[in-house]
Amino acid sequence: MHAVSAERYRAWAEGVRASDRAAFAALYESTYAPLHRYVWFITRDEDATDDVLQEVFIKLWNVRGTVDPDRSLKALLYQMARNFALNHVRSVKRRAQEPLEPDAHGADPSTDGELTAGTLERRLRVWIDELPPRRREAFRLSRFDGLSHDEIARVMALTPKTVNNHIVLALQTLRERLAHFDPDAFRDA
Repeated sequence: MHAVSAERYRAWAEGVRASDRAAFAALYESTYAPLHRYVWFITRDEDATDDVLQEVFIKLWNVRGTVDPDRSLKALLYQMARNFALNHVRSVKRRAQEPLEPDAHGADPSTDGELTAGTLERRLRVWIDELPPRRREAFRLSRFDGLSHDEIARVMALTPKTVNNHIVLALQTLRERLAHFDPDAFRDA
């Protein structure tokens, strides 16, 4: 998967603003998968993720005349996705009258007891999930979705400096955990 350039997003923004269905379709095809991953991390529900993304793209089409090609369309999409996803989570919590339990993605020890790339990757995902929510979100937007600090700041309604602080602290936490990582803890007793 390759990163989409800012120029490509600008061209899509101009096309969407002009009601160009081909530009909208190209935007949809190129951004659906990364947006899906991002929304899933918030909702932890495949059906809800699909519903949220449908709402995002319908809303984008409905407000297409207000899309500003000089502003980041990528940040706008992530901001819309975040807002719709958080609204969904709040709605589910309200209906259930109890907090949602996040999925437990624990590490699966390797059967031969050796540290594998897969084991380490699972451990890293657990550690990322354990970061404070805002720090985790800034980190994921930066490292998994490739947003710039300015784009993340817009999505999360923070300053770029605060975004940078969140990412620096997340990296520091992950480095500390990695330094103390004991692969023997995953060996069968």
